[in-house]
Amino acid sequence: MKPAFHFTYEKDWRTAPVAFWVHVPVPGTSEACDPPAPVAIPHLSYAVLRVEFESHELQFSALAQLDHFIEVLSRKPLPTSRQLALRRKLPVGPNSHWLSRLPGELKSPRKREKLVQVLGTIREQVAGPWSNQSLEPTRVGKPPLAAQLQRYTS
Repeated sequence: MKPAFHFTYEKDWRTAPVAFWVHVPVPGTSEACDPPAPVAIPHLSYAVLRVEFESHELQFSALAQLDHFIEVLSRKPLPTSRQLALRRKLPVGPNSHWLSRLPGELKSPRKREKLVQVLGTIREQVAGPWSNQSLEPTRVGKPPLAAQLQRYTS
């Protein structure tokens, strides 16, 4: 099965369900996050990776989100959404965590293993040496979009 994915462009990188749980604001700053928030692509906004897995669509706006998702689903046993929500140190209940919103059929050990494998393959295709934690769509036979844009802005 070939992994199916595509990119869309959104005005806000926070639309991805995992974004809130991964990019934690740095105290004393207005917009800095740890890990860093994705960077907008000029004239296009933020690239959002949309992965189609069986009948479900998963969304990620940064490599850090994809990495976190893969890391959590790789754990045996799967952590609880309560354990993961406590890491954010906010009074946000575990019911709003991305893991609690993930469809139950994707949480079985077999499905998780298959999903992690598919996401790992996709990660290899969307991440490269040019990456700055933002997802950068590439087109077959053409250099990464960031490299193309840099040529015109330099």
